Amino acid sequence: MKTVLDLLRVKSWIKNGFLFLPAIFSLKLMELEFMSSLLLGVLVFSLVSSFVYVTNDFKDADRDALHPRKKNRPIAAGKISKKLALMIGFGILITAYLIMFIARLPLGFLAIVSTYLLLNILYSLGLKTLPLLELFIVAINFVLRVLAGCAIILVSPSHWILVVTFFLAFLMVVVKRKAEIMQLDGDAIKHRAVLSAYSVGFLNTLTYIAATITITAYLLYSIDQNVVKALGTDWLMYSSLFVLMGVIRFIQISEMGLYEGEGDPTTLLFKDRFLQGTVCCWILYLIGIIYV
Repeated sequence: MKTVLDLLRVKSWIKNGFLFLPAIFSLKLMELEFMSSLLLGVLVFSLVSSFVYVTNDFKDADRDALHPRKKNRPIAAGKISKKLALMIGFGILITAYLIMFIARLPLGFLAIVSTYLLLNILYSLGLKTLPLLELFIVAINFVLRVLAGCAIILVSPSHWILVVTFFLAFLMVVVKRKAEIMQLDGDAIKHRAVLSAYSVGFLNTLTYIAATITITAYLLYSIDQNVVKALGTDWLMYSSLFVLMGVIRFIQISEMGLYEGEGDPTTLLFKDRFLQGTVCCWILYLIGIIYV
């Protein structure tokens, strides 16, 4: 059972928490009629993302064997056959679409999930070898998660939240690429061919650009008068402190090479107590000022 859960990368389902952001900021988090559909939507997106992970691992098994963490993934480690892994992958993909149709989730959500699926299939087949574009695609995946959350609760997305989401995700993937170069050294290109187009200095520059835009955009969003009026509070601006702390901590981990040089944001979130505390405090603060 553990092998199957590792194959599906259940820990990475935490990324789909981005679907909840529209509900929090649109004051619909406590509306039960939307929350049941939203929970189903998160489950669907998680299953589809697991299918994507399985197909990626299927295709990259040999390359993953060169990575200190990825070499322990079920396919790369030989714990499960490629044939069985694909069968499991297609099984959960079919399950995801059955849930969508049975639960009658909005067509907009279906369209966004299908877009995410198609984009990532194309990514796996070749787009991931295109420098810069592959970074943008990973960041867009997180924007699609936010749009999916909007589609389920039938609200229009704020331009601010899309900008913040994109650049935060861009920051995370850039740091991840930098960590791969630092960890693997001479084997970096064998693991991920696109790394030949990047240098540590270049990725550092992108990191600081993305971090600056993320923090600035969130701060501007928090003091936007339309947002203040919609939420009924001007205390949102103080939540920028948690965003600042989280971004700086993420960069610090990268610069100091903590956790054996790990750069995967999901892995770091499960390991670093400071990041965990910052995210939890940010969420609790938002719920406190908006709902309490």
